[in-house]
Amino acid sequence: MTNETHDQPAREAPVADWVTIPDLYRDPFPIYDRLRAEGGVHWVPAVGRYLITSYAAVHETEFDQEIFSANEEGSLQIRAMGHSMLRRDDPEHYPERKAWQPVLRPGVVKRTWTGVFERNARRFLDDMSEKGETADLIWDFAAPYAAENLREILGFRNASHEDLQRWSQTLIDATGNYADDPEVWERGARSFDEVDTALDEMLAWHRRHPDHSLISSLLAIPGEMMPIEKIRANVKMTIGGGLNEPRDALGVAAWALLDHPEQRRAVEADPSLWGTVFDETIRWIAPIGLYSRQTTRDVILTGVRLPARAKLGICILSANRDERVWPEADRFDIRREVKPHLAFSKGVHVCLGAWVARAEVADVGLPRLFERLRGLDLVPDRPAVIGGWVFRGMLALPARWDADAGSGSGVDAATRVPGGAGTADDGTPAPRIAIVGSGPAGCFSAQALRRSFPAAEIDVVDALPTPFGLLRYGVAADHQGTKSVARQFERLFTADGVRFHGGVRLGGDVSLETLRASFDVVVLATGLRADASLGIPVDAAARVHGAGVVTRVLNGHPDETEIPELGREVVIVGHGNVALDVARLIVRAAEDFHGSDIDDEVRDRVAGRVRRVHLVGRSAPEGAKFDPVMVRELAGIAGVEHVVHGADALAAAGKDARADAVRMLRESSVPGGGEPRVRLDWWFGCAPVRVEAEALVVRDAAGDEHRIAADDVVSAIGFASDETVPVAAGEYPDGRVEPGLYVAGWLRRGPRGTIPDQRTDARTLARAVEEDIRAGVIGLGSSGWSPDAAVDFTGWRRIDLRERLGAAPGRERAKLRSREEMLAAARDEGLEPAPTASPDEALTADVPVTILFGTESGGAELVAGELAAALGEDADVVVHDLADIRPRDLAPGRLHLVVCSTYGDGEVPTAARDFHRALVDGEAELTGIRYAVFGMGDRSYTRTYSRGSELVDEALARCGALRVGEYGRHDAGGETPATELARDWLRGVLEVAGRPLASPVG
Repeated sequence: MTNETHDQPAREAPVADWVTIPDLYRDPFPIYDRLRAEGGVHWVPAVGRYLITSYAAVHETEFDQEIFSANEEGSLQIRAMGHSMLRRDDPEHYPERKAWQPVLRPGVVKRTWTGVFERNARRFLDDMSEKGETADLIWDFAAPYAAENLREILGFRNASHEDLQRWSQTLIDATGNYADDPEVWERGARSFDEVDTALDEMLAWHRRHPDHSLISSLLAIPGEMMPIEKIRANVKMTIGGGLNEPRDALGVAAWALLDHPEQRRAVEADPSLWGTVFDETIRWIAPIGLYSRQTTRDVILTGVRLPARAKLGICILSANRDERVWPEADRFDIRREVKPHLAFSKGVHVCLGAWVARAEVADVGLPRLFERLRGLDLVPDRPAVIGGWVFRGMLALPARWDADAGSGSGVDAATRVPGGAGTADDGTPAPRIAIVGSGPAGCFSAQALRRSFPAAEIDVVDALPTPFGLLRYGVAADHQGTKSVARQFERLFTADGVRFHGGVRLGGDVSLETLRASFDVVVLATGLRADASLGIPVDAAARVHGAGVVTRVLNGHPDETEIPELGREVVIVGHGNVALDVARLIVRAAEDFHGSDIDDEVRDRVAGRVRRVHLVGRSAPEGAKFDPVMVRELAGIAGVEHVVHGADALAAAGKDARADAVRMLRESSVPGGGEPRVRLDWWFGCAPVRVEAEALVVRDAAGDEHRIAADDVVSAIGFASDETVPVAAGEYPDGRVEPGLYVAGWLRRGPRGTIPDQRTDARTLARAVEEDIRAGVIGLGSSGWSPDAAVDFTGWRRIDLRERLGAAPGRERAKLRSREEMLAAARDEGLEPAPTASPDEALTADVPVTILFGTESGGAELVAGELAAALGEDADVVVHDLADIRPRDLAPGRLHLVVCSTYGDGEVPTAARDFHRALVDGEAELTGIRYAVFGMGDRSYTRTYSRGSELVDEALARCGALRVGEYGRHDAGGETPATELARDWLRGVLEVAGRPLASPVG
């Protein structure tokens, strides 16, 4: 960010003297398009500041409040509203933010405010319906609805919603008064004084009548922590943003749907899409279009030199339209790929009211509007009007509707497929669906399609007699927490209308043509299994193995009959998670596989002679593809010595999760003490050149060649297509080959993406199928097809039972290694598996559970509460904020679930810092404590995504605590709700935690 390079020297900011404020107000987007095309950082004389317009540049300003300060000199917002938390940096900013959080947390929104929103939506929709043809969606519904909600949240019992509307508009007008209009300042000053007068009255009232409101909550804070001038400024800030954001989001969303009837029909037919509408709306037209920052020193931002104390205009409206992030970014499209928008800001100033706005608009306002006013439409001769650039929203939105239709669902007949063949009794489409492949991509697709079409008949076909594909044969044997997601897929196959057919090969036992003719919808989710070629010369005498082959051998795949027996020195090419899996599996001691499903005899043949392993990657640590948690897991294996090459210049501590993990390797001693059993060399910045008979030759960043001795070379650089792949991988990125034929998983993406990514892709795939059915391009009523002699789900459960009964002590199962053994077990009626849990069965814990959350905006608290509810009222479960507990309070007899978000530039959430500091200081010895981690962050921050939870995890491990189960993660910019992902994570953690563990088996 701050260094020039020889290839791209920093330049002075170009001057955009052609930009005018009236043009920005009328339509800023053509201006922003040009500014982004010219680099994204410009000096704009008309507004007296540098406008930052590209996504990359805006995103970068969010990372470092020490350089890009919110505490701007001469701030218009400070003049208009007082010095609120939005114009402060940490540490001054946090205490004020913390004071506001209790009333706006997601649990409070759900328990307290959503009911208020429902009541107010009914009230103002009733009022609007009485106005008939003269109604305006903004001024007759959105504005009074948002204002009344805010009035009740704040606790202004002495004001009306009209007062709140006037205060909000005049205060935000003053905040955006870059033209220095004296009348705007005068109106703002009048509201400034009115708010102070009303607040003084309410402070006295709430002292006598405390309630759930913000004003009552503030009165509980000691005066020295929140003096009255700070309360005044922050209340005014809340009046400004807390009204215009939901008002404008609701208005723009309604306008967009009315102007895009096909998308409106999709949402009305699938109410789960209201959240998608909300996010696409505030990406498309962000309600807060610009905020200010000021540089604290000279800095280079995306190649442009900025001086110290430079005033910046951070243009969210522009960044959210950056074509380099969103194709056709100017279009409103709820079908587009989900990527993290910036409408709620990022980092330490992420919007406190995000949960309120989402509930107000997506959960209540929009659904009730379209349900209540049947036939809602635009008025042709009274066009909608939109304006603004600092704040942008609808200025007028005249509407009409069918006054005689009454209230209803809002779904007209045109959105339903006519009853009869191919439909359920309620008219919902009920297609026959075939899915080829039962790995995560196939099973997640089946789940998503089942949600979209509850009456659908779904047949899942797999070439192997066993289901779950990658989970069973690709995920490392010692990562049972990851494998445990199969349990939720098992519940899928207990549902009526979902069937498993194992041992059916596409292209052998059944053709694609037969499936197409027999089913309305066919989804190909066969994955990619061939190891990608190294693409360098390889000596004929060299022993080179694919990482996929090695992993499948160790997982007992029936088609991998040749077992590679590795020598003393092994080189693994690649720094991805698969490479680290292979390294871990061959350096771990046998006693460390307790609770896994490793085949000990096979593993001993594969890795019994290995004494030195080299991990070779092209990138520097910061660019490596591994998960930092995987590196730390390797660092903790007893008896392994780590030597790091080519990682001398690491990013500063705490600023890059991968660099921190490598720093741990570089500074660590041999776990367990004594002489190392195995040495693991890490080579960074080294490109493979050729494979010789007994060595891999690499070239480092300086161009020098190094010869690394190797008895065997394992290629772990990805996967590729082979003759078994039915379509070209990656050729259909939207998942649609043609109507009726779709691809999922790596066939859709190409060989990239994790298991959680398949869940998100499955949702978009289901949406594509819905669209094609509604468009009439898929006919319904196919007869289906049932293969002969296939292994059904009962047969799989017999195989599963046979393997579990044959497990050696300390092992999860002993896999049957041939198809013949599997088929024999599947037909053995003497094997009687226990009943499988129903799809809706509640989570159960065999151990007492303590849930600890560390949160900034409330997301982790919401997840913690949902997990506690999922465990049920009879469970021994307690929930604690990490702010209220110390490490010494953790009890050995309990399982601790740590749900932790990331704050700012990768830090632990502020409320959890005392707990984390106590861990770092070694306040308590935690040997015997077991814990699991669910990290929450934003994947667009590639270097610090979920870093806050990782810091807590590292500190717990250093104090002797033992992590169990999969390391869960949720991406705030993704499509899957955090609570849904967390429930699945918890199911896997509980399964692993129910076994005795000798080591952290994930």
